[in-house]
Amino acid sequence: MPTPAAVETPTPENVHLYRAATLAWRTAWREELRRNDGNHRLANPHVPLHVAAVAAQELAPEMTLDQARTFAQKATAWAAQAHHAWFWRGTQAE
Repeated sequence: MPTPAAVETPTPENVHLYRAATLAWRTAWREELRRNDGNHRLANPHVPLHVAAVAAQELAPEMTLDQARTFAQKATAWAAQAHHAWFWRGTQAE
């Protein structure tokens, strides 16, 4: 499936930020599900986004938290679309 135009792919200059944000998001989402016994309805979707934004901001301190949050949204949207199987692996309640 081709990447939609609205989803921005990483560039060589920001691929490390994409990786950091995406990995932080996945880790935080898994933890959020564990904390809520796998119940997606109880999991707070803002927690992984905030963790991803902080991870991106740590590597690019010139970004404000709002800019980092927007960047994290773009990074996770790209990963969820372009690498669907990897991005969601292990994050579903089993």
